[in-house]
Order: sequence, then C-alpha cells, then structure tokens
Amino acid sequence: MAEVRHQYIPVSRSKIKEKLFENWEFSVEELTKLQNLSTMFEAIWHHNCHHDLEELKSLYESMDPDTEEQIEMYGKERFLEVLEKSLKDGNWKDISEKELTEALEGEDILPISLDIRLDELNVMKLYKLGESTISDIRTTHFGFRKQEVQIETFSQVIQVIEFHDKEWFGSNRKRMKNYPGDDEIDGLHLRLFRTVPKLDLETIFPNTTPLMRNLDKIKIAAPLIGGVVGIAMKFGPVIFGQEQGETGISLLGGVLTALGTYILKTYLAYQKTREKFQTQVSKDMYFKGQANNSAVLNMIVDLGEEQEVKEALLAYAFLHYDTDYQHNEKSLDDKIEEWLLDTFAVDIDFEVDDALAKLEKMKLLNTDENGILSVVPIENSLTILDEYWDNIYDF
Repeated sequence: MAEVRHQYIPVSRSKIKEKLFENWEFSVEELTKLQNLSTMFEAIWHHNCHHDLEELKSLYESMDPDTEEQIEMYGKERFLEVLEKSLKDGNWKDISEKELTEALEGEDILPISLDIRLDELNVMKLYKLGESTISDIRTTHFGFRKQEVQIETFSQVIQVIEFHDKEWFGSNRKRMKNYPGDDEIDGLHLRLFRTVPKLDLETIFPNTTPLMRNLDKIKIAAPLIGGVVGIAMKFGPVIFGQEQGETGISLLGGVLTALGTYILKTYLAYQKTREKFQTQVSKDMYFKGQANNSAVLNMIVDLGEEQEVKEALLAYAFLHYDTDYQHNEKSLDDKIEEWLLDTFAVDIDFEVDDALAKLEKMKLLNTDENGILSVVPIENSLTILDEYWDNIYDF
C-alpha cells in the first residue's frame, strides 16, 4: 500500500517566507513588494480567521467545562459542525477507527497497556495534524539491553469528548464505580496534544483501565513461580512424603510464610510497575499537552490561518516569479511540492486547487483557454488587496 501523503505543511510561515524571498534574485524594490504582498495576505486572513474564532468561542461558551456558569449542551451539533470546518481548513484529518484499534491492540511503547472505557463517552472524536518519526532508547531483553528505536507519532492530536450523564453511570453499579465526578463530567472537553506515539494513543484518554503486557506479566510472575517450585522441592517430601505425620506446626508455618513472602514480592513488583507507568504517563502528558478547552480553539484557528497564508503565498510566488514555465494546475502543484521537498525535506500533497481558489477569490488569478495560469502583476495585486482591506467595513 502506498504511503499517504499529507496536505499539512509542517514548516512555519516565517521559514517559508524566508526561503521564498531567497529563491529568486530580487531588487530591493521587488523584494519590498513581495514582502508587502505577504503582509496583506496575513492581515486579510487574520481578519477572516478572527471571525471564525469568535463564532467558535461563542458557540462553545455554554459547554466549556471551565465556565463558572451553568453548562448547557443545546448548541453542541452546530459547534461540532463549525469546528469540523475549521479543522478541514487547517488540513486536520480524522483519526480512523482502524488507527484507534491498532493503538489498543498493538505493542505499546510504555510498559502497561490501557483499556479505554469507550462506552462511557457520548461523543468521542480524534483528529490528527501531520505524522513524524522520532528516535528513543528502549529497554529490551528483560532490561539487560538498550537500543535505539524509531517510533511513529502523530505530530498533533485533538481530542473531543463528552461523557454520559450521571444518570447513565448510576444505572449500573459497575459503571458508577468509574464515575468521574460532577465537576469533571460536565461539558464538552477539548484537548490538544503533540508528538503522540500511534501505539500509545490510549494514554490521552482520561477514562482507562491499566492492563499489563504479557512480557511484564512474565517478569513479575517469574519470582513467584520460582519461589513456589523451590518450596515444593525443599519441603514437598516432608509435607507429603512418608514423614508427613512428623511435620511440625513450625515447619508448616515456615512454608506458608515463605510462600506469602513470594506473593507479597509479586504484588509489590506489580504495584511498582503500575506506579512507574503512571509517573511516565503523567510526565508525558505534562510535556505533550498543549491546550485545553477554549484555548484549543485559539490554536486551531491560528494553525489554520498559517496554512491558508502559506498556500496562497506559495501559489502566487511561483506563478509570478517562476518565469521559465507556463504553469497549469498540475505543473504548479508538482513544482511547489518539489521545492518544499528540496528546501525543507518535507514530502506533502500540496493543495493546489485550494491555493488557486484563494487567489481567484481575491481576484488575483487569471486562466487562459488552455488552462495556463498567471497572476495579476504585483503592483496591481497590492492595489486590489489594499482596496479589499479598505472595504471590509463599509458602514
């Protein structure tokens, strides 16, 4: 199966601009014009995205778990609809059910697996933005060897969850045992994480049950099994053999004490492993958590705004300055993807149709009868953008 290429450009807007400004030989005047064009793009899209952010914040306000007012969920469907649109504009993708299943069933990076109690969630949505591979040192061969491993991660993950209400938990005693509490359960919870290992995706959920991997069960159970075998070999003939009648109470007490010691050691080893795991998860979530609830909305819109400007600026610059070619949509797409790969070593599926739609909406794009693309000269483009900005509010 061919690897899926993502549309998200994992390079900051400032770095894109820096390399674009160096890509051609500009006079000081021409460079100033291109910088001004970029500034106008940023101002216009920032204004447009500010409107989207205000709508999202207004819709989310009543269901924000951090609010001090009474939580109301009546606008949930509309909020999720607008949120989906904003995520799509920023090139976020759904994390599929298959990817979640692979995380639950795959070999975890952390020493204990987690079983997510998905039935407790009335709403559960996961979104990813970009994927990357990181290096880490992992202990193997029962802790006797360390080796460098490559870990596949989601660059950023957004989680949207809503718990069932208290009545749902209260309808079953087993469910009520896991009831998060009145303060924790209310509202629509938004979480943003970075660099989440694909096989440890379950660690970002708040409602999980720890499960041990088979390897760790063996490591913990081995001392118990060895102890029981040792006791059986040493005292078995005495207890069950011909001399059974002569077995004293003290000897039997010693056997039970030794067996109890092994059981206690096994239990303490399990508790130590759980504590180590919980510490690791807490540490991971502390450094990987980027935003909660309403703060997530700010980051979604900001990241989307960056993507919009980068796409429009790249399309305009290559159509205006790449004069060795007469670009159609496909050749422009190929050229920008090639430039991003050569310049930043990122292989993406550039959204050329979306970028051209932005330029067309701003009346900066021309297309002839043969599908050859061009843009309005930069002096005229600056005039068009300036007029657009001046007429945003015409009261």
